[in-house]
Amino acid sequence: MPTAPRAPFLRPVLPHDLDVEVVERKGIGHPDTLADGIAELASIRYSEYCLGQFGVVLHHNLDKVAVLGGRARFGDADGIYDRPVRVVFGGRISTTFDGRMIPVREILEDAAAEQLRTALPGYERITWAARHETTDSSKFAHWFAPRGLEDLPERPRAFSNDTAFLVGTAPRTTAETVALLTEASFRRQPWAGSDIKALVIRDGRALTITVCVPAVAGHLAGSAELDDAVTDTAQTLTAQLRERLDVPVTVVCNTRNTRSGPLSGQYFTVSGSAIDYGEDGLVGRGNARSGLITPGQQAGNEVLFGKNPTYHVGKVGGWLVDEASRALAEKTGAQCRVAVMWRNGAPYPEPASLDIASAHHDPAHTDVVREVLQRTDWVPDLVEHQRYRPTVLPVPELLAELDAPALS
Repeated sequence: MPTAPRAPFLRPVLPHDLDVEVVERKGIGHPDTLADGIAELASIRYSEYCLGQFGVVLHHNLDKVAVLGGRARFGDADGIYDRPVRVVFGGRISTTFDGRMIPVREILEDAAAEQLRTALPGYERITWAARHETTDSSKFAHWFAPRGLEDLPERPRAFSNDTAFLVGTAPRTTAETVALLTEASFRRQPWAGSDIKALVIRDGRALTITVCVPAVAGHLAGSAELDDAVTDTAQTLTAQLRERLDVPVTVVCNTRNTRSGPLSGQYFTVSGSAIDYGEDGLVGRGNARSGLITPGQQAGNEVLFGKNPTYHVGKVGGWLVDEASRALAEKTGAQCRVAVMWRNGAPYPEPASLDIASAHHDPAHTDVVREVLQRTDWVPDLVEHQRYRPTVLPVPELLAELDAPALS
C-alpha cells in the first residue's frame, strides 16, 4: 500500500507575520503599572536584603499589590489632595530566618515610595499610605519561617513550583517598539504626566497610534495650550516614524479633549496619573513582562511581578523563554517564538513540552533552546539588574531599534 505523501512543513504564524497586529502599552504611571512596579521593586529590595543578611533569597510572593486611587480637588489649573492613595500589600512573605526578624514593613514601604517617586512626576504633591495584608501561612510549617538553609528545598536545584505555559518572542516587532516609543516620546515632555496609554494597530504596513496623555499641574495655562503641546509632540513622532519606516502613520491623541474650557476639563493631574481621580490598579491587569500587551504572541496570562526570583515558574520560566528566544534570534537572524510548558515540581531543564517557531526551520534550533534551559544565572539579572521592573526606555534606544535592519 503506497505511503501517503508527508504534508509540507508549515511554520506557525509569528507576531511579525500577522496581517493585523495590535499592541498596547500602559505607561509607567498607569495605576496597573504602578501596582506591577511596586510589587516587583518590593521583591527586589526584599531579595537584596536577604542576600546581604543571609546569603539566600527567602520565600516570598508579593504579587498581590493593589494601588487604590486617592482624590484630588481641582481648580482651573491646579489641584490638591484631600484623600490619600493607598498601597495595599498582599501575598505571603518570610518575616524571620533562624529566629532573626526581618524588617518587612520598612522594606516594602520604602520600595513603594521609591517606585512612586520614579513613576510619578508629581509625587511630592500627593499623599499616600500603606496597608499590610501579607501573611506567612503555608501547609509547610517552616516555609515562611525557615530555621536554616535546610528549609529552602529549592537551593540544590531549582524546580517549577506550578504548572505553567510561558512564551517568549524575539526581536520586538515594529508595532511593539512603536508603542514603547510613543510613551517615551511624550513622557520626556516637561508638561506630560506618566499615565500615558498607547494603542498601536499595524494593518499591513500602515500604523495607527492612539494615545492618551495627561497634563501635570504647573506647566500649562489652558486647554488650548495643552492641545498645542500634544499636537507638536505627535507631529514630531509621526515624522520620525515616517522617515525611518516609510509607511503610512497616523497619530491620534486625547480623543475626548476639546480646546475650550479650563484644564480641569481635560486629562489634568497633580501626580501625572489617574490615581488622582480614584482610579485603582492591580498587579497583572496590565503589561506583560515585555512591558506590553501583545495578543499576537499567543501567550498565557502568567504574571511575574513580585514573585520569587529564585524558583517561581512565572518569573524564572519567563526569564528562560525570553533568553531562549533572544539567543535563537541572534543565532539565526530571524524572528522566532519559544513556547514552554513546565509541570509542578519539574526541574527547569526538563519541560513537559517545547514548541519552537522560526522563520527558518532547523532541528538544531532545539539545541539552542535547551542549552538556555540549562542556565541557572537568573537571580543576578532579576534582582541586581532589575530586569522586569517597569521603566520607560530611552527614546534614542528605541529609535535605533527602528533603524536596525529587519530580520527575515
